[in-house]
Amino acid sequence: MTQVKERAIHHGPKVLVTGANGYIASHIINVLLELGYTVRGTVRAEMTWLDDYFLKQWGPNRFESVLVPDFQQPHAFDECVQGVSGIIHVAQALPSSPLVEDVDEAVAYTVNGSVNLLQAASLQTSVKRVVFTSSIVAAGYPKGPGFKLDKDSWDDCVSGGASLLAQRSAYRECKAQGEFQAWKWVEKNRPGFEFNTVLPWFTLGKVLHPEIGGSTMGYVTRLLQGNTQPFKFLPLPWFVDVVDTARLHAIALFCPNVKSERLFAAATPFVWKEIIDILRQIQPNNTTIPNPPSEEDPTVGEVKPAIRAAKLLYEYFGQSSWTSIEKSLEGGIEENP
Repeated sequence: MTQVKERAIHHGPKVLVTGANGYIASHIINVLLELGYTVRGTVRAEMTWLDDYFLKQWGPNRFESVLVPDFQQPHAFDECVQGVSGIIHVAQALPSSPLVEDVDEAVAYTVNGSVNLLQAASLQTSVKRVVFTSSIVAAGYPKGPGFKLDKDSWDDCVSGGASLLAQRSAYRECKAQGEFQAWKWVEKNRPGFEFNTVLPWFTLGKVLHPEIGGSTMGYVTRLLQGNTQPFKFLPLPWFVDVVDTARLHAIALFCPNVKSERLFAAATPFVWKEIIDILRQIQPNNTTIPNPPSEEDPTVGEVKPAIRAAKLLYEYFGQSSWTSIEKSLEGGIEENP
């Protein structure tokens, strides 16, 4: 429970969370329900298991799922935003195919979905706050030691233009442009709600239900089966616990002092050897866990806004520090293989 009672949105009112069946979104919903809110979650296909899960955890009349199959459709969000006091937009409105041939088309798809939600929210006087889930890549993915990220940092695809990139990435550009264009829309249209964003880095921790894809946590759990694909992530990222990330979304929603802010969810840098050592402690009898890369250095630098985020976690949730990578991995992995 939060340590501060003053809230921009008091507990009780309904909050809309998009992509409710996702890894981070499901934790956001869990935190909101714990804080006394009721939640309406969007899904792209019917998922009765999701309603059953939150019913079992929190009882009746606390969570409901609604179908929004395609964010790009005109008026896609008109019905689901009615009667809500806040919105947390987590779902990445990427095209359904994992093989994106046209990056510009993918970016347009994402931006259109974000704008559709903002427009629908602006027509509802009940909506006081809107929070977007972005990504650290929107601020610029560090490529070496000594980097610095601050609240005004943006990826090269925004600041320098996508045409100048040597190699284009649909995920990177969708995340960066999705957030950047949302800020531009808010600046231009001046809606009646406060707007904040959260930028998580490599997120680890518990997966709430077997039907929920583990996202970045899934990369780590695959190491338990000997899959070395995660080692190909370069440069090495920083980590953040999924509950810390979810709590920052809740803070962006209800904290009266968080206005027009980008909250950076970034705890500490890591190397794969550190993770492998922890996995072997958790599952000492698992002989399929691979050896880490022989040479690796952490991505050491400065994420200035993360200091602000850590302070907010302390003020509102009593956390003395970010959740450790050891605790995060223990929460996300069974003790026995």
